[in-house]
Amino acid sequence: MTPVYLQRGALQCALSNDLVGASQAMAGGQRAEGRPFALHELRQPRTYLNVPGDDVSLDQRLDAVVAEALGADHGALSDCLLIVASTSLDITALETLAGDQGQFLPSDSTPLDLEAEQLRSRWGFADAFTLNTACTSAANGLLYGARLLASGPFARAVVLAFETPSALAMQGFGALDLLSPSGHYRPFHPERDGLVLGETYAAALLSLEPGDAPLARLLGGFSACDTSSLTTTREDGSHINWVMRQALKSAQRDADDVALVKLHGTATQANDHAERNGMLSLYGEKMPALCVLKPWLGHTLGACGLSETLLLMQALQQQQLPGLDYAAEASLPLSGEPVVLNENAVLLANFFGFGGNNASLVLQCVGGAS
Repeated sequence: MTPVYLQRGALQCALSNDLVGASQAMAGGQRAEGRPFALHELRQPRTYLNVPGDDVSLDQRLDAVVAEALGADHGALSDCLLIVASTSLDITALETLAGDQGQFLPSDSTPLDLEAEQLRSRWGFADAFTLNTACTSAANGLLYGARLLASGPFARAVVLAFETPSALAMQGFGALDLLSPSGHYRPFHPERDGLVLGETYAAALLSLEPGDAPLARLLGGFSACDTSSLTTTREDGSHINWVMRQALKSAQRDADDVALVKLHGTATQANDHAERNGMLSLYGEKMPALCVLKPWLGHTLGACGLSETLLLMQALQQQQLPGLDYAAEASLPLSGEPVVLNENAVLLANFFGFGGNNASLVLQCVGGAS
């Protein structure tokens, strides 16, 4: 794959309304408190991690992160593609409409690409399309953006990813018994009890040239569907192992070149088990440094491929990637100490989706610690 640069990034998440603030909060050990909601049938409380600020519309959120990613001197966008990645898309707007009407009508349905088309028109992007491949949506958005830049139709691409608070997601994951009753998000902990959902809005500007101060370089990646199940990937980790190897191959790197693996780490039984087996297949017992980011962000679903990538690269640039306080008890050798990588270090970032779509990205630090 032809490498591309993540020139700039913008992130609004439960930790902060900006990327630098989120990185600093994470480095300081800050955890978002979240808000409680009740599962309908059981009336049991669960936790959701909201972005600060209740009086900001979706359009305002999306415009803010797009503007930050583009920068003030972006000029005309007739050479720039917009890729919108999300699993929520227009679901939140439809839920609001149904609430106002007291019911949902078939005529209320809107195209899933409505938000993307409105953004394209508002900003003047050359073209726009959407991706919804569950939790790999934004990771696939980065891969598609890189490939389209390499093939020539566009000089720049903005990948925009978001997940809004949705009753459908909250109650759906609750019905599957995947949400943490305790609210303690602990991937790979022997007593983990599920995931915590999180709201986020993120954007990144991709280009073949680095710009003034790029966040990272995307060297390669790979995405594929595991068709052995309608909902999950193989728990023996074989498909995950294959996807990671193919991602490394696309970047012309070996597993031993990787200094850090960002695990998907949902803290659900099947997913953690499959990823652990995949890591053992690739590395055996001798692994590079490992980290997970969902304890700070929550599981941002279709946006996690971008929200976690941006937070990871910002934290590494600022030498602010903390260890985990339960690392010694984890089923994989997570780091209990802050992680500092050398300049130009290579990373592998995993994102695995409901329905068996698995993706891995190969990233390189730019301007990190020496």
